[in-house]
Amino acid sequence: MPNFIILTSCFATLLLAPLLALLSAPAAVPGEPALVVSPPWKRAIDIVVSSDVPELATASSPLGALVVIPDARAIGRLFENGAWFVVDGKRIAQLCAL
Repeated sequence: MPNFIILTSCFATLLLAPLLALLSAPAAVPGEPALVVSPPWKRAIDIVVSSDVPELATASSPLGALVVIPDARAIGRLFENGAWFVVDGKRIAQLCAL
């Protein structure tokens, strides 16, 4: 029984770590790069296009897209169209050399 509890705790930590990282990320700021994270059943690029937000990178990713937030209303449109998270994307843009 103690092994089950330890294994369950480790598994839960592994599953929740990415979610906690996203929740603790700084909020997106208009005029700066942002990362849009979408649910698995909806492509991030579809959310970006339907929200009329310009892409920063044309690389395709099913769950995320790098964009430039033109104004504060754009963040609301992204959430209305199904985005789970819209977080600061400056570090990711630097890693991708954008």
